[in-house]
Amino acid sequence: RYELGKVLGAGSFGIVREAVGKRTGMRYACKTIPKVPKRGKGTPRYLLKLQTEVDAMVQLGPSLDAVYLKGAFEDDGNIHLVMELCSGGGILDRMKEGTLTEARIADIIRSVLRFIAQCHAKGIIYRDVKPDNFLFLSKDEDSPIRATDFGLSIRHWPADGKLKSRSGTPVYMAPEVIMQEYGPEADLWSVGMLLYQLLTGTFPFWDSGCVLAVMQVWQAILTKKVDLNSWKIKRSVSSPARDLLKGLLERDPAKRLTAAAALEMAWVREGGCAPTTPLEGTVVQRLQRHATYGHLKQARCFTFEMLYWNPSLFEETDTDSSGGIDSEELAAGLLKRGYSLTRAEVDQLIDRMDLNQDGNIAFDEFSSALVDWKKLQQDDLWVRWVDQAFSKLDLNGDGYISLEEIMHKLPLMTTDPDDDIESERLLEVRSCPAASL
Repeated sequence: RYELGKVLGAGSFGIVREAVGKRTGMRYACKTIPKVPKRGKGTPRYLLKLQTEVDAMVQLGPSLDAVYLKGAFEDDGNIHLVMELCSGGGILDRMKEGTLTEARIADIIRSVLRFIAQCHAKGIIYRDVKPDNFLFLSKDEDSPIRATDFGLSIRHWPADGKLKSRSGTPVYMAPEVIMQEYGPEADLWSVGMLLYQLLTGTFPFWDSGCVLAVMQVWQAILTKKVDLNSWKIKRSVSSPARDLLKGLLERDPAKRLTAAAALEMAWVREGGCAPTTPLEGTVVQRLQRHATYGHLKQARCFTFEMLYWNPSLFEETDTDSSGGIDSEELAAGLLKRGYSLTRAEVDQLIDRMDLNQDGNIAFDEFSSALVDWKKLQQDDLWVRWVDQAFSKLDLNGDGYISLEEIMHKLPLMTTDPDDDIESERLLEVRSCPAASL
């Protein structure tokens, strides 16, 4: 399906090559990871780590702030991840070019915070916020950035208790990670360290030119005070930016800003058109979230679509009154609300929401993507609506949902010939023997 080309990068994890879709000519990046690490053995723990990386990328789906996984393959010795190609270089590359202003840094941090908010909403702790893991999609001055490298991410919900194993890059580690008692709040400390670095070119606890041992770095993080009121910082960093730093570099995880709260800060909202409300709060975030659902879950969303939604936005977006929204109309509709997306990003959203795969988003597909699920689940009628949704799947009324009944609600094929994940999943499900759920 793909023709491998030149090597784009290499490291301890493996090799990244350029890949070209044979049917489309589209350029991607292919990350090849050995099943047996260069140092050590291919233990079950190591293989689970690889599986976690793939699962995290699949679960985040076509998030506009994370690199998009097109397909995952394996052979006897390696795992191959075909993903969106980010050709614009890393954050620090732009910083070296001297083109980063405080307004541009705000755009970058807004994207990082949105990504972390999406991870936490899905029970994923990223654990490796640092400049190397955020790449510009293109070399354009206003290029968006994408989060990459999910090798250290982990599935974890607050109810699971605290994590104990240290993980991440030492200079960006939160105090509680060093103390081996942490949760998702640790990601926000790392964002604070990244923000401080971008704004000042150094770190808050030591000079970037210093050569320190890991234990010295950790001791500084645990004991030294973050001084945001020094004349040097006040002279070079705006007051709203310092307010955000103060909230992110709070040593007490319980008092530290969440990603959603950080997105509400004035500095993050300043001077940009990207959405700044919490993950659940705006049109584009709901579209992204819905796009990560499987087709069956999307189909069941239709049961609830009319409860908290009206047709006005759909009619406004469907400018030719055809009864369906195509990519041009969706891009124009989102642009009116301040969301400037690339054609590829719009196509990703449409492809994942287009349940019947006809190339257009119908009213039920569109409106179900915009249901406020948090509000819906708090409604007194929630149980009744769930019963109604179950009844629509239980076609013969026997109180069970069989595989045949589920297959009536799934599409035959995805429209993107390179989108291997959904196509292979559907083929796998269709080849299974009938079973009741």
